[in-house]
Amino acid sequence: MSIFKKWWFWVIVVIIIIAVGSMGGKDTPKKTETTTTTVTQAQEQNTTNTPEFFKVGETAETKQVRATITRVEKSQGSQFNKPAEGNEFVLVYMTIENKSDKEIVVSSMLNFSAYVDDNAINEDLGAITVKEGNKTMDGKVAPGKKLSGVLGYQVPKGWGKLEIVYQPDVAADTKIKWVIENQ
Repeated sequence: MSIFKKWWFWVIVVIIIIAVGSMGGKDTPKKTETTTTTVTQAQEQNTTNTPEFFKVGETAETKQVRATITRVEKSQGSQFNKPAEGNEFVLVYMTIENKSDKEIVVSSMLNFSAYVDDNAINEDLGAITVKEGNKTMDGKVAPGKKLSGVLGYQVPKGWGKLEIVYQPDVAADTKIKWVIENQ
């Protein structure tokens, strides 16, 4: 008799489907104001505004993380590390704080995607290494701890906007989006 005809097999399948379905879900990121000196005061000032895109310097907060793009730099490269003709490097510095009670893993390849003028782009290792001491946005973050690093991209000169999308949990629908205007 085939395993597919056993009643207990189908019970296990249903339980697994329910468990996987309950793990995901949407956790809409909220903008937080962090100008106060204590965490309690900052939590009291949390707004219920949910912008589609956050800006550089704004902190996005979900149940799991607090994330901020702290600054953005453009670079023409170094003596031995230059972008392709007509391009420039863009370095996006950010900090992610783990608010959950479990260790999280941040992966620049799995958790982040980027678009320049609505075209998908990949992270560029050359951009990240243009400045000595830059750390990637990759690592394990213990509860209550932070990870600071840089995402690097090679983009055409004269680009208009760069969108950075961070998905804290690849199994869930929650996404934090920033838009960076070229200046």
